[in-house]
Amino acid sequence: MESSDRQNAEYTDSKENLQPISQERQAAIKEKLDKWCEELGYKDTTVNMFTLSRSLNISKNELSRYLSSCLNTTFRLWLAEVRFEAAKKMMLDNPDFGNDIISAECGFSSRSYLYRMFKEKEGCSPTAWREKNC
Repeated sequence: MESSDRQNAEYTDSKENLQPISQERQAAIKEKLDKWCEELGYKDTTVNMFTLSRSLNISKNELSRYLSSCLNTTFRLWLAEVRFEAAKKMMLDNPDFGNDIISAECGFSSRSYLYRMFKEKEGCSPTAWREKNC
């Protein structure tokens, strides 16, 4: 890429970051994210902001701005929360599933990450939460 082309691309990216996201665009992005979640896209342990933005057909910068300005979060925190809520639902719907199955089915990279999320958000282990809620 020529130096001037790179500068123009950087200028366009920085200009895009400064513009607020319209209400219509926010609704469209929310709809795409909701559909992705309904289709269990969070199960993919290799998903990252780039692959998600490509699958939603929106720019990485726009997705980042949406998460930051509209949801007040980052990609990693948003994805962890989506997976955490999916894990809780799966535990309620399938009380016979073990924590290994739950963590794998909800896209957690390891069972220990599932445990950390429960300790942080619920103040107990997944097993203790299940005993209280199932």
